[in-house]
Amino acid sequence: MRRYAKSLGAMALIVFLAGCGTEAGKEADGKAGPAGGDTSYFFGARIIPGDGSPAMEDMSFIVSGGKFVTIGKRSEVTPPKGSARIELTGRTVTPVFINLQAQPGMNNGAQYGSKNYMRDSVTADLSRYAYYGVMAVLTAGTDAGDLAFSVRDEVREGKIKAARLLTVGRGIAAKGGGPSALADSTIQVANATDAKRAVFDLSSQKVDAIKLWMDDGTGKGAKLKPEAYTTIIDEAHKRNLKVVAEVFNLADAKDLAKAGIDGFVSSIRDHDVDDELISAMKSKNVFLAPALTAAEAKFVYADKPKWLGEQTMREVYPAQLAGYLADQVSINRFMRNPELADLRQQYATAAKNLKRLSLGGVKIALGTNSGAADTYPGYFELREMIAMGDAGLQPMEIIKAATSVPAEIVGLNDLGTIAVGKTADFLAMPSNPLEKISDIKDVGSLYLGGAEQERTALVQDIKINTQNLRITEKDRKADAEAQAQAAREEAEKKLPHYGKFPLNNPSASVRYMSVPIPKGAKFETKSGPPDRITVSMRATAAELREFYAKALPTYKWGSAGNCWSREHPTSKKSETLCVDASNNSAVIQIQEK
Repeated sequence: MRRYAKSLGAMALIVFLAGCGTEAGKEADGKAGPAGGDTSYFFGARIIPGDGSPAMEDMSFIVSGGKFVTIGKRSEVTPPKGSARIELTGRTVTPVFINLQAQPGMNNGAQYGSKNYMRDSVTADLSRYAYYGVMAVLTAGTDAGDLAFSVRDEVREGKIKAARLLTVGRGIAAKGGGPSALADSTIQVANATDAKRAVFDLSSQKVDAIKLWMDDGTGKGAKLKPEAYTTIIDEAHKRNLKVVAEVFNLADAKDLAKAGIDGFVSSIRDHDVDDELISAMKSKNVFLAPALTAAEAKFVYADKPKWLGEQTMREVYPAQLAGYLADQVSINRFMRNPELADLRQQYATAAKNLKRLSLGGVKIALGTNSGAADTYPGYFELREMIAMGDAGLQPMEIIKAATSVPAEIVGLNDLGTIAVGKTADFLAMPSNPLEKISDIKDVGSLYLGGAEQERTALVQDIKINTQNLRITEKDRKADAEAQAQAAREEAEKKLPHYGKFPLNNPSASVRYMSVPIPKGAKFETKSGPPDRITVSMRATAAELREFYAKALPTYKWGSAGNCWSREHPTSKKSETLCVDASNNSAVIQIQEK
């Protein structure tokens, strides 16, 4: 018989636990199992160990003192005398999930930001995570103040029944950088001295890891300088703290990997990854937690996705949330985003990069950034695993990425696999997600320490304010106006442009001569001599000069040094036109030569 060590790599394991009572039942090989009391015998399950080893059919296991003590083929494990007996025939057992990028407490459904961050919102999200089988989360740098640390300790002490909270405290960003919505939550550094102080302060708070933003999270804004992020990484490692980063650009990812970053908690979205990055990540054991759904949420509601408001989502989130996001007013808001096409392309690049990094042997972990704008804790971890499957990862790899890999990364040594000695926190699913990863949505039963939890009890006391999910008549009126403006702007894009602007219709007219005006400008004419046209609009002097340089020739004005000239249509005399442009205005003077 092949035996287990820390993972299930064989089809059977019989373990004798010394010191058990003499009335213990006999296992198949004649060795005594644990006595009853707090002991439970589970039988008939399909087990997915979580470490990537094959699933095993018709398995049994014994849980005592909240831990797995015996795991083996059903025919080889005898239930201890007095133990509870739980049949799991037809069920698939997996370890609970762990998420390496989360923002508990930041999202109240329709609004996102630090104003939502309070004890009730944090603990509510931790309960939501637990409902969906996510029993530990590492925060994303949004934990300002002491709240996360106190909640973390209360969960550890059993005072709060929810997902374990691992916190990075406040994330580190460049001075003037980081996500604008999180300005209150970031530590901003300008140089190595600032960086060293930031790591010291966070370490003194006893954070579980260090989080940094290379830029604002989307490839824009001020970037951390090499001296800053190198110092952050070096100082953190001296204190046995891992450093994770949100990164957008391929070039930045390469620099961070070379500097010794431990992992990326976002996807590279500007270019396809290459062999250089893959080699660097593999050689330095840098992991990727892709957060595909965080990138997807920036555009997906424009498409009214089929999963919006499905049963799995409605079990925790109110129907009003799905109604709000599916309302045409919300759809229009996403559709009007001028970066919509870019966001779609960025997601496609992220998915392609995930598959290539995985095929290249880079360690993949579950990370979602759920709790960010328009993403929803717990439910989005299941959505993330489905998105990883859509990107080309195999179900076994995805489950491993959600269990043993993140457990190892953050040092949760009692979780991550179904193995002897581990805490018996597991899921018993009615379907087999190895056949279809979308079945991961049917979490089934949650067991903590071998005891089944009433999942609905975890979320039944959450208070939800649905008032901000109402679309009012004022909202609809504002949307109609925004749609009309967008239609006008779209129509303008199709017009011939002269520099930045199309032509206004009608143009100005001076003594039977037409003079072009930028669309959207206000203008006044004053008879002379010289005749004068004053143009007012929001534009720079350079933009106005460029407009007239390109538009005047279409009105038969020819270049004449720094001015323009043409023949008057009736007098046949030469006319001179000069443009004096400044910011937001241009004065045009016309007179006979």
